[in-house]
Amino acid sequence: MSIQVENKPSNEAVIPSAVVATVTATKASRGAFYIMLTAFIAYQFEITSGVPATTTQALVSFATIAGLLRPLLGYWNDTLPVAQHRRKPYMIVGNILYLASVVLLLTLPNPAAPAGFYVVLAALIIYGIGEAIIDVSTDALMLDVATTKVEKNRIQAMSRTGAIGGIMIAYGLGSFLVGAAWLWFLVAIAAMIVVGTALTFMIQEPKITRAQVQEQIGREQPTIPASYKGTLWIAGILMLLSTLGEGLVNVQLEPWLIARYGGLPEQYYLTELLGAAIALGIVGAIAASRKAMQTNLSKLIIPTIIVAAAFYAGLPWLAPDLPAYLAWVTAKGTAAMLFTLAAERILMDVVKGARKGATYQYFVLFLSGGSLAGGFLGAMLRHVLGMEGLLVLVAVILMAALGMYVVLLAPRIAFSNPDTRTGDV
Repeated sequence: MSIQVENKPSNEAVIPSAVVATVTATKASRGAFYIMLTAFIAYQFEITSGVPATTTQALVSFATIAGLLRPLLGYWNDTLPVAQHRRKPYMIVGNILYLASVVLLLTLPNPAAPAGFYVVLAALIIYGIGEAIIDVSTDALMLDVATTKVEKNRIQAMSRTGAIGGIMIAYGLGSFLVGAAWLWFLVAIAAMIVVGTALTFMIQEPKITRAQVQEQIGREQPTIPASYKGTLWIAGILMLLSTLGEGLVNVQLEPWLIARYGGLPEQYYLTELLGAAIALGIVGAIAASRKAMQTNLSKLIIPTIIVAAAFYAGLPWLAPDLPAYLAWVTAKGTAAMLFTLAAERILMDVVKGARKGATYQYFVLFLSGGSLAGGFLGAMLRHVLGMEGLLVLVAVILMAALGMYVVLLAPRIAFSNPDTRTGDV
């Protein structure tokens, strides 16, 4: 796809509405499915079938294995157009696989039985492949349409807003549907996926042939300037550490928290919903702020890591009181979203060229690797350290990531100025 960006004013943010709607809806369904996997499925299996949370976390970790294929999927996105489109067909295929995984979970027998175990495993693997395909394609589409600082900030902010919206929907529905009405929870997530798929068909993506793609690749400079490669290696390791830390507890944390806060799942999930709503308001305000959209978002990284580390370190000693937890989880949820927004914006500034979709995914590969390793390690270390020790370990890893950022990455970050760049993006 060749998008000319000659001398676009820095305050201009012209992104097709169909793209904005699709990105927002896609990230929303992804966020909802993610919360279903990390916040609800372990508790659901535990109360209905007696499956330990550590077993469920190990199972869910299989969903992240497909993330290791992201660079290859990005390469296909960039070089192998389908029906003369590079992004749209892959997004549709990803959504179909996404939906298929929900259908499998809808037919799930007892997850404690051998047959149920394999159905869950198959559903999670299919979900992982579909999630990787659609996420890679959506990331590449965002890189295609956002060429100025304001556009990049705006599309990333809408992406985070969609994700928080999906989290809110999941917590809202799950608060009432976890337990006996679990199937309706899955139906609601399936409906979100259908909406995202329908919006994808509305995208008017310019046609391009494989020959034209190869011609573009042949005449362009390397996708990442040589001066940025060291910076991206450091940034990738930073992201690996952050996802490794949070991956240690991502699935088994919710059942522990529900037990800690009085064994009241509805009240706990509604507290999470309210926290997500407040976080959505904060991120939405940033997205609506013209000044914020023109600023250097990397300034958010240090405070957001500190807040996340404090959240995990403080949980074992925080009084078991839901109003206090509301303030705590709101701060952490907001910090997590702003950290992702800032980190992904750093990458958008340096990735360019006809193969930017694949290059972007080499960076995201660190996220998948960290999450995969954290999921399996957390399931094992819980038996050794207990949940309290595991939470402290998460905080230590996040502080190590912060030290790496301050000492190695922050001094090297240099943003390119895309506002006056001319050529193909």
